[in-house]
Amino acid sequence: MLIVAVLTIIAFAWLYNPAELNKLGSNHIATIYGRNLAQADIDREVRKYSLALELGQLQLLSDLGGAAANEQQGLEEFVWNLQVLQHQAKVLGVEPTTAQISEVIKSLPVFQTAGQFDFAKYGAFVQSRLGPRGFTEEQLESVIRDSLRLERIKTVVSAPVAVNDAEVTEALRIYQKMDLEIARFSAVDAAGVTVSEDELHKFFDENKASLLSPETRSVKYVEFTLPADQTSLTGKEKVEALNKIAESAANFAEKATSASFDSTAQAAGLTVKSSPQFDRAGNAQFSAQLNQTPTENGDLPALAPTAFLLGKDAPVSDVIQAGDKFFVLHIGEITPERPMTFEEVRVLEEPRLKAQKVAQATREKANQSVAKIREAVSAGRSFAEAAKAEGLIVETVAGFEPATQAQEQKVPIEVIRLSLLLEPAQMSGFVPSADGGLVFFLSARAPLALAGDELTKQKESISQDVLEGKRRILFNTWLSAARDAANITMVSRNQ
Repeated sequence: MLIVAVLTIIAFAWLYNPAELNKLGSNHIATIYGRNLAQADIDREVRKYSLALELGQLQLLSDLGGAAANEQQGLEEFVWNLQVLQHQAKVLGVEPTTAQISEVIKSLPVFQTAGQFDFAKYGAFVQSRLGPRGFTEEQLESVIRDSLRLERIKTVVSAPVAVNDAEVTEALRIYQKMDLEIARFSAVDAAGVTVSEDELHKFFDENKASLLSPETRSVKYVEFTLPADQTSLTGKEKVEALNKIAESAANFAEKATSASFDSTAQAAGLTVKSSPQFDRAGNAQFSAQLNQTPTENGDLPALAPTAFLLGKDAPVSDVIQAGDKFFVLHIGEITPERPMTFEEVRVLEEPRLKAQKVAQATREKANQSVAKIREAVSAGRSFAEAAKAEGLIVETVAGFEPATQAQEQKVPIEVIRLSLLLEPAQMSGFVPSADGGLVFFLSARAPLALAGDELTKQKESISQDVLEGKRRILFNTWLSAARDAANITMVSRNQ
């Protein structure tokens, strides 16, 4: 779950799409708690994303936006939820003090050496990670303040939560060995499944509004890197060298803003590079799906978020840092978002619609067999005999322990999850998989083998996990109610 959260958060940081909110107007774009919210207010919160990630504040990012359906929705959820969090912290009287924020900053691993706060590391971070991106200590403190607000509000709203012994005992099933019998179904032959022209046209007509070719852009840019004889530098020397490179990039950006980008680069002895068209993610994945040539420029993921903030009024970017490189961009060609043609939709959607039909046909056929197997087992036949009568081969998994199998991944995760809900002599329903699906039977569950200190330790661990799950549910319920009370209203695009 932590890995999923991290990947999702990274995706949010790269794929933020300010155009979705810019469409609503450059000034008053929304109201919340009866006050107007401007685009600058949104941008201020969005800027915290990458910084929060570098500071290891994953809980803040995950709790306020990490469970959304997609990247753009997740970032929007984060922005609005953060506004609610900041308002409610004042209402509940749980605002952190400056001293408390300072203590947390000193405890962050990124600023420690041998378990102690290292001011040199802190200073290097401010110079090399904050300065080149236009950040200051104020943004750093703001991220920690929001994280403390979150912790305190979660403590307040989840205070009544408790875990009883029955819940812990049930959760301990993950350490009880089981005997399973698994019967697998093959997927229906895809060769016999087709998607008709009528089905494609129906899909196209029903989803026209959302079938859009994304906006793409190209940029001209100059790159600032360490000289070859400085690439092996480390520590303070490397920080000082990077600061000099960042200063050169900043000077160039300032000059290029008031003059020709190309002539400024020529005068500075820099090479102007041109990128191909790319999307907001910094790649040409969409074009690749249409059998076009994807970009091979490995720097684009770092440049894309800034490129999509540029326009005719502000064609030159601030300095962008990506690792040990620094870039300054100039906006190039802009290809606006447009409706996809039917043929483009066919290329993208026909394989997916066909896969859906194959999965549906497999499910329907398997469910008929599962119903017959269940009926036969209820009548006294063994699961293996009933499955064999349906032409299935049964695999026996003896001594299956969910806790171990979850790590070794020898059994599908869905089987692990469902097996914990079954009692001995019960069978599952149809469980779909990439190559078809399966049904399984829980033959037996052994007594819990844990005892003594090990049992006590696992009970404490599981109790804490269950408690955290309950707290998350309670917090999410509270947050949903608080969002409703915030009365968030988006300004009409026509206003």
